[in-house]
Amino acid sequence: MPRTSKKDLALAAALDILGETLSISDITYDSLSKATGITKSGLIYHFPDRHSMLVELHHYCAGRWEKELESLAGDSADNLTPEQRYRASMRSMAKNDPLVELLMSIHAETHPDYFAAWHGVTTRWLPDPSDDNIDPDLLLRSLIAQGLWVHDHLNERKLSPANRERITAKLLGEEEN
Repeated sequence: MPRTSKKDLALAAALDILGETLSISDITYDSLSKATGITKSGLIYHFPDRHSMLVELHHYCAGRWEKELESLAGDSADNLTPEQRYRASMRSMAKNDPLVELLMSIHAETHPDYFAAWHGVTTRWLPDPSDDNIDPDLLLRSLIAQGLWVHDHLNERKLSPANRERITAKLLGEEEN
């Protein structure tokens, strides 16, 4: 098994901190040093400033998501049809991810450098909602999938596992008649 780099260890710890505190501002050199045992100067070696630390954190999260999508699809986006990419993204968004994933997505919108980390993944895997020629059914299913992904974080009444499965099957065209 390959050894986890100190940089990856720090990025994973940053997500743990975010998961505990729900605040990006709590991801600091001091908090990472305490969580990982890496000295502050060791962290600065990997992340020369806090902004670059957050950019790397977004790249780390986007990379994890793309690996998940490739695993769900069985191949890289370049080797798949738009429908196959959609199905993988739907399966990914159908699960109830931890709140930290939603927080990172929201944070990505606060700076172009953060958003850039996600741009390649979203461009490869999700339909382009600004394309006026897109199949409206595909766009609708994609928008519903995104709503499914955030639903339980925005509502007091959570989706039951059975309803989540039924909605996913319907969006994928796999529902029983």
